[in-house]
Amino acid sequence: MKTIYFTLLFFLSTALVNAQSIIKPYMAILKTENGKYKGILYKVDSANAILNHDGEFIKVPINEIKTVQIRTIKKGYEGMSFIKIGEDRAEEYKMNTAGKMVDKWGKEEPGLREDAAATAFSVVFTAMANAVALPIHAINPNLARFNFNKVDKNKLNELSYYSIYYQANPNVLAELHQLKSISSSFKP
Repeated sequence: MKTIYFTLLFFLSTALVNAQSIIKPYMAILKTENGKYKGILYKVDSANAILNHDGEFIKVPINEIKTVQIRTIKKGYEGMSFIKIGEDRAEEYKMNTAGKMVDKWGKEEPGLREDAAATAFSVVFTAMANAVALPIHAINPNLARFNFNKVDKNKLNELSYYSIYYQANPNVLAELHQLKSISSSFKP
């Protein structure tokens, strides 16, 4: 029985470790004196911020950066579909004693004209719904915004939390020291 508990504990602990090691890429928009750079934030160190833009790494010196905006990477928009073409209504309509197809409330099956009107209406309604939903989906607000009027080590550390390199290789010891310093200054 103990071996079952130990194996269960082992699998739960490995599942917990795997769940915590998920790396999430963030889109960074860096505005500098020379222009604007956009890409996935790969690494931040004391000298450079490294972006991955379409497989090409771009080094941007920290002292040139004015502002940094961090955003999530959005998936492509999949349109809604309200189109009703070629529905199978075999279960919905049954033959009555008069030989007409009716539903369970006695309403007759729509004819070709009604089906064509419903199809045209559903196509128009689908196009209108997607025209409204697409711009709403395109909104991608900032998760964080950093102003680098003067280079601050705390801002660099906070910015590095969003980098892929830091998520893959976190500095756990430094984080524990930071939590310890915060908790020592806290008085209930």
